Amino acid sequence: AARWTEMFGEGDWADTLGLLRKAGPQGLIDRVRELEEADAAAGRVRLRRGKTHDDATALLVELG
Repeated sequence: AARWTEMFGEGDWADTLGLLRKAGPQGLIDRVRELEEADAAAGRVRLRRGKTHDDATALLVELG
């Protein structure tokens, strides 16, 4: 899930946490997959490698 922030620059870590709270882990993964697919369609401009995506993991734990 770090790709959303680090690779694609869609937000900072506070934005990532906000997205996780709003859409859940699967929502974040779905958005990363959409960005990866768009990048693949554009000729792998950002990823610059053969694979479109790797395994994905996202977890939100709030203690309170």
